[in-house]
Amino acid sequence: MPQAYPGMLLFLRCGAVLLVCLTGFLAGCASPPLQSARANFYAGRFEQANTNLAAIPKGDKDEILYLMERGMIRQNLGQYGASALDWRQAGELDARQETYSISRGASSLIVNDRTLSFRGMPFERTLMYAFLAKDYLAESNWDYAAICARNIIKKLEVLDGFPDIAYGRYMAGFCLEMINDEGNAAIQYRSAGRLLKNNVMIDALSGDILPGTNVVRSTTPIAKSALKTEPAELVCFISLGRLPAGEIYGNFYSQFPPYAEIYCGNEYLGRSYPFANTADLMADSQRRLAAIQMAKDAARIATKVVIAEAVNQQNSALGALTMLALFAMEAPDTRCWETLPLWLEVARVPCPADLKSFTVVFKNASGAQLGKKDISAPLSRQGNTFISFCRDVGL
Repeated sequence: MPQAYPGMLLFLRCGAVLLVCLTGFLAGCASPPLQSARANFYAGRFEQANTNLAAIPKGDKDEILYLMERGMIRQNLGQYGASALDWRQAGELDARQETYSISRGASSLIVNDRTLSFRGMPFERTLMYAFLAKDYLAESNWDYAAICARNIIKKLEVLDGFPDIAYGRYMAGFCLEMINDEGNAAIQYRSAGRLLKNNVMIDALSGDILPGTNVVRSTTPIAKSALKTEPAELVCFISLGRLPAGEIYGNFYSQFPPYAEIYCGNEYLGRSYPFANTADLMADSQRRLAAIQMAKDAARIATKVVIAEAVNQQNSALGALTMLALFAMEAPDTRCWETLPLWLEVARVPCPADLKSFTVVFKNASGAQLGKKDISAPLSRQGNTFISFCRDVGL
């Protein structure tokens, strides 16, 4: 047999690595069903969006992302059990990703981070449990909602420089309140209050939302039948708009928050207040990630140079092509949970003790009406507290 020279062995190894990485790069493209599902979701065609993601390939590196997106679609269809199953499965897969994959890690070091399995930013993984909690609240499953609360707290207690989330804190506090864990609920309400920047305060003992002096108020007086002397209250989690995926994140999207007014019949009960803006969370997360990513990017570029030089020593033309191909693969990992709303808000308002339905009127920052929804489900009840949530995908 002809003798294999060390330089030739290195050349062959580099070629094999390049082939594997090219395969990973080509597999990194977003799937057409996912794009179709997102488009149908934001067009209000939830059934079609669900059909687009009916079959999620097991073991796909974007499996967590598919499950996150389908869980959101199913929640908007009112399929709370199926939605919860998707998000629980995503959480289990994420826990497995804590164990680093050597093969995927090597591929990402040569190609880009899109060869790695999707996990999402820390805020996305936290909000997944906040939305999962809503599935359980809709079904009056207070104990499972409290488990979500503990998962939210667990993630927010180890931030490593990534942003804390007032909405997550409030959701955790509310779920703990529903199982009469007032002490721990108060801790989360207090934390949420410290994070709010819009002159809105939270009563840590009751979870009541107290607007400041610079908050837009309705010109409609609160209904007499729904004054705080009434025994019942409605807590409604409001989601508006969409995360501006692929665009510049940050303060541009958080200057003029929309809000929702809550009515029972023709009587005004109160309004929602913003607790999180996902564009801000993404911008803060990207800034933190940039500091972490800098060292890895430098190592990846150095590795590519070494590979290209090894090939160049055997064949200068092929070396130049290898250099071009390797650096053409340099691309940021822009995958994200695109069905997340832009605004996450909470309304906690007094209401009639026999509440059967209510109306949500969506308004822009200037108070102009953008749309409305009549809500009769979900509408669960724990003691004197009614719980509901709604989403406007068109804002």
